[in-house]
Amino acid sequence: MSQGFSPLPDSLDCAAILERLPVALALIDPGNGQFIRSNEAFRQNFGHPAQPFPDWWKRVHASPRLPDTPDMCPPPPDGNARDDIESDMLSIDGSPRHLRTQARRHGHHLLLCFVDLTDNDSRQDLLRQALAEMEARSVTDPLTGLLTRRRLEEASLSEMHRFRRFGHPISIIIADIDHFKHINDTHGHPVGDQVLIEFALRLAGECRDLDVLGRYGGEEFVVLLPSTPLAGAITLAGKLRLAVCRQPFAGVGSVTASFGVAECVSKEDWNAWLTRADRALYAAKHAGRNRVEAAPESAFDERSIKHRNRLDRLTWEDGHCVGDPIIDAQHQNLFELANRLLNLVREAGPPAEIHTTIRALSDATRRHFRDEEAILSSVAYPRHEQHAKAHRVLSAKLDALSGQSAMGTLPTGKLIEFLAYDLVDHHALGADRDFIPWLRRGPRDPAPTDD
Repeated sequence: MSQGFSPLPDSLDCAAILERLPVALALIDPGNGQFIRSNEAFRQNFGHPAQPFPDWWKRVHASPRLPDTPDMCPPPPDGNARDDIESDMLSIDGSPRHLRTQARRHGHHLLLCFVDLTDNDSRQDLLRQALAEMEARSVTDPLTGLLTRRRLEEASLSEMHRFRRFGHPISIIIADIDHFKHINDTHGHPVGDQVLIEFALRLAGECRDLDVLGRYGGEEFVVLLPSTPLAGAITLAGKLRLAVCRQPFAGVGSVTASFGVAECVSKEDWNAWLTRADRALYAAKHAGRNRVEAAPESAFDERSIKHRNRLDRLTWEDGHCVGDPIIDAQHQNLFELANRLLNLVREAGPPAEIHTTIRALSDATRRHFRDEEAILSSVAYPRHEQHAKAHRVLSAKLDALSGQSAMGTLPTGKLIEFLAYDLVDHHALGADRDFIPWLRRGPRDPAPTDD
């Protein structure tokens, strides 16, 4: 085994999944060509290479019949070209295999994926399943199914960016189960786990669709509240407290929780914001538990909140462009349709006209999602599947609103919330900003990284 060349560690959840993948993977240091890590499938096929990557690449492409034909060897991938390489390579036992080599930049390293094209469909299915499992595990807590601490922090930073750019208030709630150690000590950890699961369900039952709920660690949970000032967050925290304490928990009985609330204020970073909420939580614990306490700072007074909530019009600006003419034109068209719908709702227009406009918005949204997904696929956007999933969720919400409109039961508040926050603020002006670097790179530019 060469220096620095080791199996992927089983101690990491995602790394353990990669180790078991039926597709050969290897990590290369492009600076010196050394193999850094590999998974089991690679080692079964190629062993532990003792040579730098360029020399190894030539060796596995050497024909056993024509060993002196270097021109038959394709150039080794460097992660900059967008085309994958299909070639015949020699495995450790000397048998030829027809493989597709995919190379992608991974931070400062080069990640190689060798796909055996024999029985290709089944291998690709296994690969997709494993990668989907890895993605799910990386963002969700395995016990409660809620978001992880890392994903919560990512969502919070994204919302803070929108707060500073567009001025919409955001708040957080920290919830902590009272005397949870006593529950574990008295009833055992399996019962404690069931309490955590039920606690998560009760919190989720009171949250809105746009709220972000996650397990921050142990018995501590965080709720991120986009477009919500301090007063609204305090109100929701009160509902969450009642949802926890009004019904006994199976096998345990009465359970209570304490809540700390804080609204994000100007020039505050994530740690400072979280610390204020945590201090409010500590105050609730110190005051006797089963309480809601809030940090008093707020960036918005009641009058400004009411003015913002009127949402007279969604304003399109040049700064909203992502750089693709098709996407930008469709975004602008969606703004116009949304404004037409908002105006009809505000002026109490004819229900039939409101429904027709919703259907037009729904059709335009579906066309936009279809075209945008095709564009993202063509530029190899790495979060293409997650983006398409978000599109499906938004389409389902819009269909539900359309159905309620047809039945004459359309909730005006839900419609405004969807248009202003879900479709425009969070998606078109939020998630869509993430793929701008992929739209702007040239055909020979290296892929952008998330570093």
